[in-house]
Amino acid sequence: MKKILLIITVLLVAAPALRAQLSASEKLYAGLEGAEGVTILTLSKDIIDLVDMTVDEETKQVTGPLQKVKLMICNEANGSSAIGSVLKTMRSRPYKEIAEEDIEDTDSRVFVLRSGKRIKECHIIDHNEGKLIMLSFYGNFKVEDIDKFKQKADDIR
Repeated sequence: MKKILLIITVLLVAAPALRAQLSASEKLYAGLEGAEGVTILTLSKDIIDLVDMTVDEETKQVTGPLQKVKLMICNEANGSSAIGSVLKTMRSRPYKEIAEEDIEDTDSRVFVLRSGKRIKECHIIDHNEGKLIMLSFYGNFKVEDIDKFKQKADDIR
């Protein structure tokens, strides 16, 4: 009986700690998963590595440090509250918006989460024509890689 009580106590204490390890963007994706007007697609490291084997050398250099890629599409007609949540989360700490003069395409907004000179998360948001598209890159990459990510996002758009 004591073992069962101990296991339940450990699980109750550990559950919030495990959830706390998620970044703000991961919590955002988890909270909006299954919401009306929201479509989410996640590519894991295994899928990225699989694609990495069939692409050219230049792309391999970009995807090497990636751990995960996520794509969220919010339809403004059905998912207006989701769009508000996305914009509110990205405008808050710890994310920093890269200034428009630092990027070529001003239709998109770029938010990053840094760890020293490296970037742990890069989120590219395009909000127009009644929908919001958020493309998120997770990993450990350099600032120079952002332009390559933006080009890939423009190709998807």
